[in-house]
Amino acid sequence: MNKEGLQPLGDSLPAMTPENGAPASPLVEEPECPICLDRQWVHPTVDGKVDYGDVKRCVCQKKNDANRKRLALLLGCKLPKDADRFTFDTFKVFPDLQEAYDACVAFASGRSDVEWLTLLAGVDKGKSHLAIAICHTFIKRGIPARYLFVPSGLDALRAGYDAEGEQGYEAQLRHMIAVDLLVLDDLGAQVPTPWAMEKLMMIIDERYMAGLPLVVTTNKALNMLPGDDEGRIGSRIMRHPHAQVITIKGPEYRMRSKT
Repeated sequence: MNKEGLQPLGDSLPAMTPENGAPASPLVEEPECPICLDRQWVHPTVDGKVDYGDVKRCVCQKKNDANRKRLALLLGCKLPKDADRFTFDTFKVFPDLQEAYDACVAFASGRSDVEWLTLLAGVDKGKSHLAIAICHTFIKRGIPARYLFVPSGLDALRAGYDAEGEQGYEAQLRHMIAVDLLVLDDLGAQVPTPWAMEKLMMIIDERYMAGLPLVVTTNKALNMLPGDDEGRIGSRIMRHPHAQVITIKGPEYRMRSKT
């Protein structure tokens, strides 16, 4: 019995010796888990006595389950290839970025009343870094998130319709609508075709009705989004009862981050 009060399952089985069929000189490796000795299951103890009639999964398997879930969430998020470096820890908080940083951290950690967060800034102001950091934090909390770089993401969605037919396309679209968190990065940079604007409006409108969180980054004024001639998308984003729009000003982020 180990110090956790659990009996490795193998301790109740016959010893593996040459007499019962084991190799004469087996290769023995140090087990990674000192509790179950890598057997994944243990006998629990009741009142200090081992219950050989019962087995339970070892805590190491619960950790493995958590790692598998995190990996699945990470794959489902569709982050860019170099996204590992875009976290809150690696973000350099200059004075003009403090408000945006604090708002994003509070949003990501669930400590904010804001449900729809928009970062409005010119090119290279750090807004995509913050948006991706929000995704990472949601995933660490075990909450599904979906990142969409709008210009290429809509093209990929449409290509999915051409390649996979209506069923594959609908599955992707429904996921964007229903996922716990959706990040629309660089909204307004897409080619404003009627199809693109229709799908964006559908995604945003349905998430609004369902009360699901949304993060938007854009370098366009929300009332002047290309293709949104009637202002429907911008109005919907700004009209959400728990919306916050933060305007980021200042020098280019990457240039001063190198100093």
